Amino acid sequence: MPAAAGTKRVKGARFTRNFIIGSEAWPLDPTNRPEGIPADHTTGWRVYVKTVDNGPDITGWLKKVSFKLFHTYANSLRTVEEPGPFEVRETGWGGFQVEVRLHFNPVANEKPQWRSHYLQLEPYGTDEEKAAQKAAGIVRAEQCDVVEFNEPTEALFEVLTSESQFDYLRQGSGRGGGGKGRKSVGGAVEEVGSAELPERPTPGNPYSRQMEDQEIAMLRLAEEEVGRLLEAENKRRVELEARLADVRGTGEGVRKR
Repeated sequence: MPAAAGTKRVKGARFTRNFIIGSEAWPLDPTNRPEGIPADHTTGWRVYVKTVDNGPDITGWLKKVSFKLFHTYANSLRTVEEPGPFEVRETGWGGFQVEVRLHFNPVANEKPQWRSHYLQLEPYGTDEEKAAQKAAGIVRAEQCDVVEFNEPTEALFEVLTSESQFDYLRQGSGRGGGGKGRKSVGGAVEEVGSAELPERPTPGNPYSRQMEDQEIAMLRLAEEEVGRLLEAENKRRVELEARLADVRGTGEGVRKR
């Protein structure tokens, strides 16, 4: 039976896309304190999902992001749709775990995925790093995450291989900086993006096929470890069920005597 329109998959194709989940926090004072916030709110913050520097635009595959905040916030589930920015700004006094749900564009025909990010409000790290954060007046906590598309739909394949993923770099939209590759414009050299990752990282761009392979290898190892744990748990369950059956059988024999 042929696949439904828009769901046909590209066999053997695999893509990974890196993206950033992060947060920034800054102290509130009379000059930047929003009106009407609770008296005990001492810190302003934002939590976000964004494109990696010079990377392919995440809006090619990401339609919207839902941020699940602490239950004391009004409307604690906040959803931001493309083109974004995918971020929520608030104030508070303490950090907490933010649940982040990624909703894919319809062309992907993929189910949403969950991620988690801790909202870091206080300076952290070494003494030098804490001092630098205090001096800058901002605490930034970011993690590079990855999504993997195995045998994507034909429509998503077109998106993931299109040079339009880097249009924001040429247009200077602020979602990225310079990119991979160069072209001459009026005698000047302009950095442009490419849909292909370089083989190895460079001083200006850590994202590469090498990094991608390392991330995938880590995920594979974690998957194997989970498989081993599940296998051990299933073996333990079978043993317990066998012991329980023996106990029940012994009890029946005692009652018959």
